[in-house]
Amino acid sequence: MPQPCTCPHCGATMDPMETPWDSSWGGEIHYVCFNDQCVYFTKSWDMMEAQGVEDTGYRCRRDPRGEFAPIAVWSMDALKDRIIEGFDVQRGTTDLFDPADFVPHDRTPDAEFYGTRELEFHLDSLALSSVEELYAGILPKKARILDLAAGADSHLRQELEPLSVIGLGLSPAELDRNPVLTKRVIHDLNADGPLPFQDASFDAVVCCISVEYLTRPIEVFRETARVLKRNGLFVVVFSNRMFPAKAVPIWKKTNEAARVDLVRKYFTLSERFYLSGSLDSTGKPRPVNDKYYPLGLPSDPVYAVWGNTL
Repeated sequence: MPQPCTCPHCGATMDPMETPWDSSWGGEIHYVCFNDQCVYFTKSWDMMEAQGVEDTGYRCRRDPRGEFAPIAVWSMDALKDRIIEGFDVQRGTTDLFDPADFVPHDRTPDAEFYGTRELEFHLDSLALSSVEELYAGILPKKARILDLAAGADSHLRQELEPLSVIGLGLSPAELDRNPVLTKRVIHDLNADGPLPFQDASFDAVVCCISVEYLTRPIEVFRETARVLKRNGLFVVVFSNRMFPAKAVPIWKKTNEAARVDLVRKYFTLSERFYLSGSLDSTGKPRPVNDKYYPLGLPSDPVYAVWGNTL
């Protein structure tokens, strides 16, 4: 469990700060010492001034991997506007979200909504092949895989030769149709407790076209990290297709590009992962045998974000 950290130079409590999305850290939460009297900060300020560089210094920063390093500032107040107020390191929750952001319009229990019917594939064939290519390219071979919120297809190619594939979902009918599963588990990510698996049970976890329905995403991401081995891979795939009544409001009011940032935020707020990649597969031609082909619409977009456990 992450603990509040203190500056190794002055002992002050370091503040959680959201790094800029366009930086090399890509929105990760880092801890920074904003004590203006910190010897690390004051000495760096004086050193730069002696070199003829004014209004520049360095503060002490700790990244999600626990490493301490400098971060440049260009004024006494630089980056203080990025401090995350109200951050609870024990729960991984912040005031960045309104509780209403995660209350779907349809309050029907998920087990009833999804579990009593078979649902069709969400994406067209080209988009589905993009998911397969992604998994084939980044998932380890001969791995123990958990398919989170699984359906009738896990999109795993035979070449991966997984040791096991456990499908966790709500629709027995869909899970029964999934040919690669070695075990099927009925579990409600929004209502049930911890994932029913021991720590470090899996090498990789995949979640395809389901993150938009999570009503407590930070907790689910933390549970996913718990059941992954160290440096285990978690891949989250999504599109613009959804059941609007069940998608959480923050997802519906966010545009497609910003949803990538939102999923990255889930990873970083969980403080259990470092971000390791993303995918944007858009603008491709729709397959000619697709029912929407006559409308001239492009293939369903596929986005993905993945990270590895710390």
